[in-house]
Order: sequence, then structure tokens, then C-alpha cells
Amino acid sequence: MKILIYFPFTSDQLAEFADLAGGDHQVVHADSEEEACRLAPGCEVILGHFPAPVTAVAADLRWIQSFSAGMDKFLYPEIIERDEVVVSNMAGLYAPQGGEHAWAFLLALARGLLPSIRNMEQRSWGLSQPIVELTGSTLGLIGLGGFGIETLQRAAGYNMRVLALDPVRLQAPEGVEEVRAPSETNLRWLLSSSDAVVVACPLTEQTRHMLGADELAAMKETAYLVCVSRGGIIEEGALANALHSGSIAGAALDVVEAEPLTADSPLWDAPNLILTPHRAGASQHRPRKTFEFFRDNLGRYLRDEPLVNVVDKRRGF
Repeated sequence: MKILIYFPFTSDQLAEFADLAGGDHQVVHADSEEEACRLAPGCEVILGHFPAPVTAVAADLRWIQSFSAGMDKFLYPEIIERDEVVVSNMAGLYAPQGGEHAWAFLLALARGLLPSIRNMEQRSWGLSQPIVELTGSTLGLIGLGGFGIETLQRAAGYNMRVLALDPVRLQAPEGVEEVRAPSETNLRWLLSSSDAVVVACPLTEQTRHMLGADELAAMKETAYLVCVSRGGIIEEGALANALHSGSIAGAALDVVEAEPLTADSPLWDAPNLILTPHRAGASQHRPRKTFEFFRDNLGRYLRDEPLVNVVDKRRGF
């Protein structure tokens, strides 16, 4: 078997992959797409990046281990239609830091940190907007995957009532008062009932632009909206308008539809909006966790054991 690794692992980590594969299998490593295309013919496994030009020349491909949790940018038609190719992702691996990032957003919005930081830049001791207490309020979670569950666990410390939408997890986990399947009616229910909404679902055809002007209008004027999963779920023009009009109290985005955010985006001028550059999954532990996950799943594949995090390619997660 030929195994292509197209990811910036260290030389010691690459040596561990080679040891795991043993003498019966060949492990090759690419640092660029051009090199990956050259090495891909004859490969049964690709670990890491798998752009279309690489998979197109990998006729013997059977398994892809993605470096990403979200699959919206990677499940192109050629991969979806190849039934013999299994794709697994990194779902859950970055969840703890994602939950921390969502809560950093919520606390920053509720405690008025953004205007206070701006006041510091002006050397001003001015008062900021009203401060909000989150304890005892209602949290709406859109998605109960890794990011959603980690956000939920942290909500317990704030004695929050939690409502959720999820297409798969329809039995309410501990700490969730009620979970419903996604629908237009159920989305409006969650938005209108929540003091803070955290978007933690993947971007799919069903969730693209799920939150537009009408949905934002269903939220409380005092509510906050946070997104830590994928851009494209929230219509950004509608969000900017909602913030300018005061129909919601504030928002925070770690992801946007087109990254990096363009200079002419209306989001830059939207009031009480916090933006971070796709950092919710970042952690000092991420390189080690990524390597360990790849190594362990490759071991399962070599032993003909069930893989972890196999993706439903047609559903997108």
C-alpha cells in the first residue's frame, strides 16, 4: 500500500508514520500540491490536504483523512461520487478550544469589553454600554456537535436554560432543556426564546444562509449572536443591518463567508460586532492532537478496524 501524507508534520512524526506502516507499506510525503500530484498515482491513502488535482490522479484512492473538522470546502463532486473513497474528518478534536472561544465572545459582549478596549486606546475612562448578566438566561445552540457540546458544558456554570437544534442528536443531552430538529418553525422558536445564540453547526446546503433578515428579526433586541463554526451560515449584510438598526444587541464572528474578510465588507462598520480571524480551533495542543489522531486512525485502517469520524459525504458532515 502507498500512503501519501500531504501535511506539515515534523520529521520525527513522519518517521513514526513510517514505523507504523512497517516494511509492507510505502509512506511518501509532499510539501506542495505539485509534489502531491506527482506522488498521488498508486496511493490508497491520503492524509492531510486533498485538493481536486491530487485526488484526480489517485485512481487507487480508498481513504482520505482530512485535517479539517468542517467539510464544506473539501467535499467536491468528484469525491462525493467516488463511492469507493471513504473520508474521515477531525470532528471533535478542536472542540474544547471552540467552546472556550464561544464563551470568550459571549462574555466579551455581555460585559462590554469591546467598547472598554476602544476607550483604552483613547485613554478614556468613559462608560460603555449597559452590562448584561448571563447567569440564569437562555442560551440557544444551533448544532450539538463538538463545538456545541463544549459550549453547553460551560453554560452549566452560568445556570443557563439551554435550547438546541440538531439534525442528528434529537435526545436532549444533560443540560439541554429541549432539542428539536432543524426546521423554519423550530429555528424561529429557538431564536425568539434565546438571550444568546451560538451557531456551532457545519455549513451544508441546508444551513447556508440559514440566518437572514427574517430570522434575525425574530431574535430579541437584547440578544447576542455568536458564530464559531463556519462562515456562510449567517447572511452578513443582514447581520450588519440588524446591528446598525439595533434589532439585536451584538454579535461575534470567528468565521465569515469569504476569508479573509474583504475591505468593503459591511461587517467592518457594524456596531457592537467582534471579529476574530478564524481562530476558534487554535490551541497550543493542536499540532500534537492532529498528529495523534492521524496516527491512531491510520493504525485502525492498517488493522482493518472501523475508522473514527467517517463523514457522510452527501450530508456534508
